[in-house]
Amino acid sequence: MAVDILWSPEPIITIQRLFGSSWNWLFEALSQFGTAKAVTVMFALALWVWGRQLAYGLLGVVLLGTVIDVLIWTIFPVPRPHDPQIIIRTHPGVPSFPSGHTVTATTLWGTLTAFGRLPAVISVCIVLLVMLSRLYLGVHYLADLLGGAAIALILVVAYQRFWPMLVRWFSGRTFQFFLVLGLSAPIAVFPFTSFSPRGWELFGYAVGLGIGMPLEYWYVRYSPAKISRRKQVLKVAIGLGGLVTLVLVFRLMISSGLVREAVTSGFAALWIAFLAPALFASMGLSRHLPRTR
Repeated sequence: MAVDILWSPEPIITIQRLFGSSWNWLFEALSQFGTAKAVTVMFALALWVWGRQLAYGLLGVVLLGTVIDVLIWTIFPVPRPHDPQIIIRTHPGVPSFPSGHTVTATTLWGTLTAFGRLPAVISVCIVLLVMLSRLYLGVHYLADLLGGAAIALILVVAYQRFWPMLVRWFSGRTFQFFLVLGLSAPIAVFPFTSFSPRGWELFGYAVGLGIGMPLEYWYVRYSPAKISRRKQVLKVAIGLGGLVTLVLVFRLMISSGLVREAVTSGFAALWIAFLAPALFASMGLSRHLPRTR
């Protein structure tokens, strides 16, 4: 039956035999397009280039997808592929259905397409390559990948439909509301640290954003300015250069894996949300939004 192929090891075995072992580095790299690292970079670019509305909207739909992932993993802990013919090249440490990488990739790149920032063909290619990489790495059945894509597509479509209403609602909130929301984020994310090692990475991001967002709003009030393409490239280069430098410094300084992930992601989020916008403002590469109380 056609449905049997969804939970069959055959697609995994076929892909692994087709490419062989020499392409492991490539598929590991492709898999990163569905991780928190890709979300971090695209959130930074969205904030610095297009502004906070798209950036925080993008972050919101990705986080919603992550919450749905965890709920399904907790309620229906589907085992990972385990056929002896499958070569397991990575060990995620969470249940198999749905594919978290596919959900993240589809919500991230799909939302950018839904809001007119990325051609659909590019988003589709990225998601398909992420799905292919998860098969090659031996960690997902076809059902995990297709289920993850379906869940994420529903989220993207619903998010786009309700986006104007969400913007109106959040636009009416006070600074104190966002302050409480930002400071509450680490508390909400902390339970994830016991579910997966990646939970500490998410916790670090939550702490960094929880501190950075209120500081940015109060002291910077960043909004992208209409600047030349040359200055825009300079701004992005400075922002990403600072981000890479911070990540490398903390990875070299801290040896403990979980602590390193939390601290590195925390300072990365602080840089993206507050330090880089403050630097751009001092360089005249941004304009100020009016402050509301």
